[in-house]
Amino acid sequence: MSVLGQVLRSLHGDGSQDPSSDQARVQLERDCRHAQLHMQGLERQHQQLSDELVQLHQHLASLQQQQSSQEQATLKALADGQQQQAHQLAAMLSEVENQLNISQLTLTRRLRQHAYYQQRWTSAERHYHDLCRQLTMANNTACVRKTLLTIRQHHTALSPVNAKQALADIRARELQLAADAEPEIMPSATERASTEQVLARLKQQLEARS
Repeated sequence: MSVLGQVLRSLHGDGSQDPSSDQARVQLERDCRHAQLHMQGLERQHQQLSDELVQLHQHLASLQQQQSSQEQATLKALADGQQQQAHQLAAMLSEVENQLNISQLTLTRRLRQHAYYQQRWTSAERHYHDLCRQLTMANNTACVRKTLLTIRQHHTALSPVNAKQALADIRARELQLAADAEPEIMPSATERASTEQVLARLKQQLEARS
């Protein structure tokens, strides 16, 4: 029987004290505290990833600007026939492009993790508020039981009050949250660009313009 079901069951009795319903309310309080801590932990993780994404976007923009500038400088050196300078600039460009590839891969991985923790945080928040509603119902039920007990001491023929509400999906969501797994991490490395590859590519661009 669910925790809330144990509390509601007490309303079908004679209004006397039911230790099982009190234990159920204590368990609900513990569940609420645990769910709150879990939700707050996911929120912190989500915020940390959000901050990291902002920094990654800024870093990528800077690298893309460097790539464009270095590529233009290398093309100009090639067009002017300055082979040694073009080779040096191409080496610098290849390093920038390698950094850009790594940063783009990191961004893709962080975006996936960000979406994962967004979903987990939203589910945990909903689960926490559902548990809080259960606890409120349990506490209200306890108050009703005490009131019924007092009334029945003076009106023994009074019919008991029945509370017919259930939140059966709460426990199912707990199992679902526990079963969810973080998405598979993508590879952390890409093929590095060489100076010769950069030079060959830029020479092809120059030939295409001719």
